[in-house]
Amino acid sequence: MSRIHFIVKEIAKVRYQDQANREGKSLGQWMREAAEEKLTASRPERFTPAELRQFAAACDALHPPGAREPDWAEVKRRLVETRYPERIAQ
Repeated sequence: MSRIHFIVKEIAKVRYQDQANREGKSLGQWMREAAEEKLTASRPERFTPAELRQFAAACDALHPPGAREPDWAEVKRRLVETRYPERIAQ
């Protein structure tokens, strides 16, 4: 196991300790769980293999084989229209 040391104001430590006590946990356990919750919340959702196949099929339906990919000038025009709709009115 590794240790992590960090500095917090005394009032923050007291608040953390009080919350840990209310939850029946040690301060260390409470902080590990809080860090893990934060890390888990920031991770992108993962596709299951079935969801990935479904997503690929939906993408394929939008762009069937043999469909022409737009040229770069058309892509740029669409990007400008999307980002700056007021330019289209001119």
